[in-house]
Amino acid sequence: MNSRRISSDFVPRISASSCRDIVTQRMIPVRGLLLSVSLRMFVSALLLLPVAAAAQAPLPQAPLPQAPLPQGTTAAPAQAAAPSGSRTVAGRVVRPGVEAFEPVSGTWVTLHRVGRDRAGPLDSARTASDGSYRFGYTPSGAPDAIYFVSASYAGIAYFSSGLTQQDVSGQEAEIQVFDTTSSGIRLTVRGRHIILSASTGGTRRGIIEVFEITNDSNRTLIGINDKAATFRVRIPQGAQDFKVAQGDVPADAVTNSEGEVLVMMPFAPGLKRLSFTYSVDADAFPLKMPVQFATGVLEVLAEDPQATVTAPKIAETAPASLDGRNFRRFLGNDVPANGVLEMDLPGSGQAQKTRIVISLVAAIGLAMLVSLARAFSRRKVPTGPGMASAVAADRQAERLARQIADLDARFERAREPDDAARATYARERADLKSALTSALISRDDSR
Repeated sequence: MNSRRISSDFVPRISASSCRDIVTQRMIPVRGLLLSVSLRMFVSALLLLPVAAAAQAPLPQAPLPQAPLPQGTTAAPAQAAAPSGSRTVAGRVVRPGVEAFEPVSGTWVTLHRVGRDRAGPLDSARTASDGSYRFGYTPSGAPDAIYFVSASYAGIAYFSSGLTQQDVSGQEAEIQVFDTTSSGIRLTVRGRHIILSASTGGTRRGIIEVFEITNDSNRTLIGINDKAATFRVRIPQGAQDFKVAQGDVPADAVTNSEGEVLVMMPFAPGLKRLSFTYSVDADAFPLKMPVQFATGVLEVLAEDPQATVTAPKIAETAPASLDGRNFRRFLGNDVPANGVLEMDLPGSGQAQKTRIVISLVAAIGLAMLVSLARAFSRRKVPTGPGMASAVAADRQAERLARQIADLDARFERAREPDDAARATYARERADLKSALTSALISRDDSR
């Protein structure tokens, strides 16, 4: 190993979802994959969630179920006592070469610890000539703290899997990094899922959209500048209450500008999930939404039993039922670009009062992604109500931990931040840490 240090000079620009990317880059493209796994498989886990009763209710503090972690990622098991004993992680940093992956020497790698008690880097070092790195550490503090390694390359950080074993090496500790480009890469929409909430009278309807987006190249797509979007999609004119939901794209990387959602973050090879919510006026129906991209799977869940949905190559399938709530389900495969999706509701022009059941509908939207995510994952997901809830909490905790590391790195990278920037950083970090604590408590309670 070359020189080792813990220093504020090492501050990679960590993408909050790069950890997901680096374990999915060897994915096999799945074109038009039918989401055939029944939602009923996840009913037992979803029934454990609280239900929000009003459109204005805040998002629940308990974590929502998440799609399975990508290939190579393992959820951290619960521990009853404080961790003890030394651990090691030894791996390599590699990048795509002409015929195979090649070692990356001299790049900084950092060992991170994120827990409910504290978070920060533990150690850092440069990789050796063969791209290898090695850290020894002793777990301390909260027993459910998460440990992982990041590598900085071309100004972007990439993550290892969570370190859950005493000694981690080989593929589990390998970090793949990529050259960057701002052109020549077309992102692919593998799936688009739309959830339309029911109404009991009112003026607005709630909608959740979930996109599965892949970069099938061997380079990381970046914007031509800090304000350039790497992905953009239109939403209905007049949409209000826009909010980024749980997924792989953090809220601070997404803006809604005049009916267009802009994502301004790097897209490494692999899959990312983008999800957001908004509301539209009842008078907007029938609602016409452009299908801007060729889409592998286009799916709509409509809670209203009289809802109708039309679009090229889309047809109604068997309805989905959950805890007494029925959803009409419309599904299309290999839907071409430049089409129009139209949703209509009975009596939609009358004054109606919206009740957006946020936790339930969002859970369904995330559950629908499990089938697609399995195509990029080799690990088996435990079954049963308790295990499903615990695994979901594990995954949410690991995502939040990496988002905290991302936030810390970006703040440290800023030059002479003013008081407003410091206040924003402190507030966002406190919110993430609170969410992480809730996720860890939820995980413990569900086991």
